Amino acid sequence: MAESTRKATESEPDSVADAHDNILERLLSIVFGGNNPERQRKRQLKQIGKDLGRSKYKFYRARGDLAMPGLARFFFDIYAVIGPARSLLQNARDSQGLRDLVVEHYFTTEQQRFRDAFTEATIRELAEKEEPKQAVARIKSAMQQFYTSFDSQSVERTNRTYTLLRQFLDFVLFDYYFVLRKFDASIGEDSFDLQPKFEPINASYVSDDIKDFLEIFLSLELDTAWDDVFDVLQQYRAVDVIDRKAWKKLVVMLVNVRKSDVLAQVVRMADGDPYYEPTITTGRHRILEPYLEKLKIQAEAHLRQVSLEKRNRKIERLCQEVFGKTAVSRAKFYTDKANVTLGPRVGTGFVYLDAFNYLKAFLIDYFKKDVRELQDLLVIRGKWTEPLASQQLSDCFHSLMELSTKLVQFDDSLSDEGELGMKLKKAIGRSSERDKASQKVVATIVDEINAHAKRLINESGQHLISIGKILKLAIDDRKKKKPELLMNWKEVETYSEASIDERLTSVYRTVYFFMQLLQLSMKP
Repeated sequence: MAESTRKATESEPDSVADAHDNILERLLSIVFGGNNPERQRKRQLKQIGKDLGRSKYKFYRARGDLAMPGLARFFFDIYAVIGPARSLLQNARDSQGLRDLVVEHYFTTEQQRFRDAFTEATIRELAEKEEPKQAVARIKSAMQQFYTSFDSQSVERTNRTYTLLRQFLDFVLFDYYFVLRKFDASIGEDSFDLQPKFEPINASYVSDDIKDFLEIFLSLELDTAWDDVFDVLQQYRAVDVIDRKAWKKLVVMLVNVRKSDVLAQVVRMADGDPYYEPTITTGRHRILEPYLEKLKIQAEAHLRQVSLEKRNRKIERLCQEVFGKTAVSRAKFYTDKANVTLGPRVGTGFVYLDAFNYLKAFLIDYFKKDVRELQDLLVIRGKWTEPLASQQLSDCFHSLMELSTKLVQFDDSLSDEGELGMKLKKAIGRSSERDKASQKVVATIVDEINAHAKRLINESGQHLISIGKILKLAIDDRKKKKPELLMNWKEVETYSEASIDERLTSVYRTVYFFMQLLQLSMKP
């Protein structure tokens, strides 16, 4: 009885004070009107303080404006569950590999088969086994089947899982330790078993922290299944990043705290702002479409790279066959070195570098000796049944001799003292990055130079093809019991220092390989 009387007596001052405040508020309302904003703000804050006092979550005490140990215990309970995952997931938000894992988590067996059909390893394997067109067709077919296998449901499921994963990462990576140290400066980081000694602190010290937490916390979709997210993270780190049973228990607590609105109320009291409402982020991440686009770009890049490597290997083999070496350098000024200066102004610069270089080397180092000797032997010593073929061989040979001279003259004209070189140098000197008109002048000159080089290469190629065809006729004619092309093969052979058959075959073979080299080199 005495105890109850004592409690009643202790509660009387508060009741009397509340009654006094209510009377005072009514009097002030009569005198000053009932719509005073400041008075309304205080009244609402007072009510929030009472609600917090009656709440089962002892996070705040109005007397002294204190954030209580109960609030710290709430953050510590979260920290104890998700803390071990923090170090494992520190860089996960920026991980492209993690995004890919989310997409691939939902692959069907058929989708995985389609995907495997255009990996870099598969592309390289196909490029070696099949012709380029066949390999490209097969790879593009697999890519098309892969892309069309995704429907709107699979797109939504994948994007949603990644959205949940990002919500979870934001929740895990919130700096709980920073908040907890405000309540207990001696608490150790990643110490989840030791019981900290939390002390009340001024609520304003943690107001901003709670706001940051609420933005993450209220965006977290608690009423959902998290197994897919945790399965992906387990695959990402090769270990379970979180105790799933502990997480489920934690979610129950989080749901209840969210429903109570207690955290937002603490902020309202700490800031003196009864109208505060947390910011909620509800954005959705879209990762499947970028993933598919990335695969397409990668596959196309692998195709280009493998094709380029295969082309370069073939060029090296052809160079070895024609010149006896893989590195050939004959051009002096129509070279890649000039593109160092031209590139920033015209983008592409000189474009037929390899073909020009190989052609100049072929005409100077091989054509003028081996082909000339054979041509003289066939045209001068041979008695042709078809004069037109003899005349064509002679005309093509002399045209190529003239083109050889023109190639040298053209290359020399690009030197600093040459006609084209001086013209180009003058235009470059007048150009600037801001002056588009002057850049266009340079580009026009470069285009003209490239066009000239292309004409020389194409004309030379046409004549070489004609010579190759006539040599093939001669080789076939030698195999006949009764030759039809030349009437005096035996006489011609007497003038040849080596076997006429070997010379015909050798020159034809070299011309044939060179034409392949020229055609490959002209492709972009």
